[in-house]
Amino acid sequence: MIGVPSMEERNLGTDFQPLYRQVKALLIKRVMLGDWKPGEAMPSETRLATEFRVSQGTVRKAIEEMAAEHIVVRHQGKGTFVTGRTTESRIHFFSMSNIDHEPVVRRTMVSMENTVAPANKNERKTLKLEDGEKVFRLHRVRAIDGKAVICEDISMADRLFPGFGELLGKKWRSNTYLMMEEHYGVLTARADEWLNAVRAGKREAKELDIKAGDPLLEINRISFGLDGNPIDMRRIRINSREYLYYNSVR
Repeated sequence: MIGVPSMEERNLGTDFQPLYRQVKALLIKRVMLGDWKPGEAMPSETRLATEFRVSQGTVRKAIEEMAAEHIVVRHQGKGTFVTGRTTESRIHFFSMSNIDHEPVVRRTMVSMENTVAPANKNERKTLKLEDGEKVFRLHRVRAIDGKAVICEDISMADRLFPGFGELLGKKWRSNTYLMMEEHYGVLTARADEWLNAVRAGKREAKELDIKAGDPLLEINRISFGLDGNPIDMRRIRINSREYLYYNSVR
């Protein structure tokens, strides 16, 4: 970056923020703009300190907080890298295990349907969309060991991910978070989840080969980007008689 103004010269708003938080906000903005891609090394702390005209300690504190939030990962002797699902992200959503608590790593796609349509009231509220905005909706069924176990519904703003359906048609086995990152430059920073016990409806009963009214585990998730705004919402329903959902908190 050439001709960067000093921190005092920047318009950072009227609310006071510690200097390292201001540096952190600028670094995150540059990640969002694609200055450093997922998995790519960031400039050294010394270089960033010179660029932003602050102390190296201020930059270090900003990066330490970003590392704590899993936005970047630090390698001793190698540098700081933007976290990506292809690198060492700890944000590995949707882990499954068998009843013996052994992780299940291989899942297969049974079916998939997608469409683009005007957002409904819940989608507008959750994804912070304007009236008339469209969403990309994905419904898919996944199997473990050849048995359909998972039904999933995903909604995301079409303006953020144009052509996602066409892309998914070519890479239907791909992880959607990875596709967001690789093709749209949108990184998932965190997700909030709510778990609930529900009864299977007619559609789930047919797709999962169970009876209507059988119990299912429901997971409602909202995923957020680096800027804190929601990027997608999901409803996942699991036949948890033989498989469990697990989450490792570190």
